[in-house]
Amino acid sequence: MRTPFVAGLVGTSMVFVLGGFVYRSWQLVLLALPPLLFLAVGALAPPRAPRLVPERVVSRDRLEVGGSVRVEVTLRNAGPGLDLLEIVDGRPAELVLERGTDRAVVALPPGDSFTLAYEVRALVKGEYAIGPVRVRALDPLGLGAEDAVVPSVARVHVAPALEDMRRARLAPRRTRPWFGQVSSRRPGIGTEFWAVREYAPGDEVRRINWKATARLGRPFTNEFEGERSGDVVIVLDARRESFVGSRTDNPVEHGVRAALGIAEHVLASRNRVGLIVQRNVLDRVLPAFGKKQLYRVLDALVHVRAGGEWPFAQVALILSRYYAPDALVVLISPLTDRTALEAVVGLTARGYDVVIVSPSPLEIERKLTRPSVAQETAYRVLRIERDNLLAQLRRIAHVVDWDPATPLALSLRRMATSARAR
Repeated sequence: MRTPFVAGLVGTSMVFVLGGFVYRSWQLVLLALPPLLFLAVGALAPPRAPRLVPERVVSRDRLEVGGSVRVEVTLRNAGPGLDLLEIVDGRPAELVLERGTDRAVVALPPGDSFTLAYEVRALVKGEYAIGPVRVRALDPLGLGAEDAVVPSVARVHVAPALEDMRRARLAPRRTRPWFGQVSSRRPGIGTEFWAVREYAPGDEVRRINWKATARLGRPFTNEFEGERSGDVVIVLDARRESFVGSRTDNPVEHGVRAALGIAEHVLASRNRVGLIVQRNVLDRVLPAFGKKQLYRVLDALVHVRAGGEWPFAQVALILSRYYAPDALVVLISPLTDRTALEAVVGLTARGYDVVIVSPSPLEIERKLTRPSVAQETAYRVLRIERDNLLAQLRRIAHVVDWDPATPLALSLRRMATSARAR
């Protein structure tokens, strides 16, 4: 392959030749000879095809958003010597360069090696391929080039950042017969005192209420409030219209982060968690317990990208078909349209408890625009419209108006406080 330098030399020679004929000047024709002689000399030493053996090492293949990974690519020349070799390692735009460089220009004699080392930081969650390495060998005069692709690829999984939800209060109100950490409002195995009853054969001695026994003259036993577990279904709105803001700061990415934090918190409380992602298709993760379920939810969330136009009514249909009405539904949506109101009405009519976590698109857009009178006026109008929608939703569900710049656990605690006040 010829480089653009060759075209420039040929064009220069043609200009001189044409100028000599037009002006009938043999001196101009002679000026066309040096570029042609340069091209002739370059043709005697064409570029050699690179034959490179790669070896790639990454410091880790799993990290979270904001984490860094170090990449080292070693290329050993298994062919003829290369006087000028351009090296560019394939790097996704979501992995920004922090240290070092992912490209170089070197000379590589036969049998020698060159190591390209750099460090990248992940901006957005997802699964990315680093590589392959693209190389270009040039001849000594830079007239010809031979391109090659060195097949060396490393895959890196970037998980969303995990919200600290230890102080959040989010649990299903209705329970199942499995043991857990949610108060069931009926006697059973637990830690909270429930009542005192007469002793029955088989009661544990450590549960005997000795004060009541001594006062009434017959044995009495303490009963405790049973702790059970329930079902929580997380519904993530990842439709195209939910994408507001930049690639790294938008309601879909913040919703993924919230969904992972809520799932981890609920599973740690020994409840079951299921997931529905509303985008091009309706992705589902069936309810289950434990850390394996958290990994299933994480794997589904890592591949979430905004897209599709599924109506909210489909979510209510899927929930009613696959999930019992005693489940707690956590809807994570920026609420960019009023169809969410109809969907929530349909869910509550079917008997579901609904909690809405809404990453505010107004706060995201406000940070991306320059302050001005027009911008502030538009923000106030949109703020009033959003407050009206949230007020209607609060009549039938618990609503968290979440500014993604603040911790989600804080907003959930405020929701619990306002619910107790009502």
